[in-house]
Amino acid sequence: MPGPDAAPGAAALRHRDQTAFAAAAVCAVAAALIWWLWVAPIVQSVAAADSRPLGEAVTVELAAGEHAGVWARGIAANLGTVECRATGPGGGALAMRTGPSLDWDDTLWWMTPKPGFVQVLRFTADDAGSYAVSCRDSLETYDAEVLVAGDAFGSGVLGLGAGGASRFPIGSVLAFGAVVLPAVAVLIPVVILLRRAGTRVRERRRRTASEAAFRTRC
Repeated sequence: MPGPDAAPGAAALRHRDQTAFAAAAVCAVAAALIWWLWVAPIVQSVAAADSRPLGEAVTVELAAGEHAGVWARGIAANLGTVECRATGPGGGALAMRTGPSLDWDDTLWWMTPKPGFVQVLRFTADDAGSYAVSCRDSLETYDAEVLVAGDAFGSGVLGLGAGGASRFPIGSVLAFGAVVLPAVAVLIPVVILLRRAGTRVRERRRRTASEAAFRTRC
């Protein structure tokens, strides 16, 4: 017969399963939001952008405070020797920033609608208007294509741990979450269902063995 701890143990196991299913649901919702609000707009912007060879300016219309990404494809982009300059409506140059150590190209390169393009720089529009971006190869040797589209680097950091001591760039968090959260959301229910199926098989075998032993004694 089941021991006195069987029912409490089963109840605890059910509670853990419910908590795990809730965590899977949270991961699924978070993943859906990341793909809807971040991945899809960037994919659409890259697909719609026109590319230009190095040396030709790319002109885009931006709203005040809008972040733009400079994407490049070619040998110069692969070598990391692409240098760019962005000028705003007033003719002043804008600050260019590089990306975090973990970015779109590390986890979502397969989603880039124009193969080979990777984001190399980002800038922020000070005012609404037309912005011109011109790029060159710092070695003055290699060619590449550039386009201006959505920014996948992100701005700001997310603090985790005690007092937010561990700080991660938002772009890295999104790039990581876009691929990990869907996998976790699927894996948790699969693991629970497999464990439950294994438990049912073991219980059937145990009952069969008990019935066989009872018939033998009789």
